[in-house]
Amino acid sequence: MRKKILLFFVMATAMLMANAESGEWAVGGQVVYGTKAETAGLGLHVKHCFTEALRANLSSNYYFKHHGVNAFDVNLEANYLFNVGEKVRLYPLAGVVLGIWHADGVNVSYGGMNFGVDGKTESKFGGNVGGGFEYLVSDHLGLNAEVKYQIISHASQVVFGIGASYRF
Repeated sequence: MRKKILLFFVMATAMLMANAESGEWAVGGQVVYGTKAETAGLGLHVKHCFTEALRANLSSNYYFKHHGVNAFDVNLEANYLFNVGEKVRLYPLAGVVLGIWHADGVNVSYGGMNFGVDGKTESKFGGNVGGGFEYLVSDHLGLNAEVKYQIISHASQVVFGIGASYRF
């Protein structure tokens, strides 16, 4: 599992760094709620605009423990930005997700996964589709809200997020 996570991060970072010399970058945080995780969480994201309209978003979210299971996801998504006003951008999103779950107790069941052993960890790849909007408060600060559907075998969920980004 650690090899999968490392490979995912290396590929995502390589893709984002390929155009590091041009385009807008943003880093930020978000508050999320996952319908399958049935709990809120916190996340971080790094965004890079390749053009005025095309942006990559690398994010990760940690969902607070619920029913003895900790959940974590890593997302790599493409956003296509539509300027609908001087300070407002709408975007559809599509990408991949790596979902990771860790059970703290014996005989915990979560979304079709049975954690019969204390400390067992499961990971699965899937896809994301959704959309959001961003409000540009200033040249460097943006606020956003988004909704996405994570398609993961036995663990699909809708994720609602509200966040802020510092753009540079």
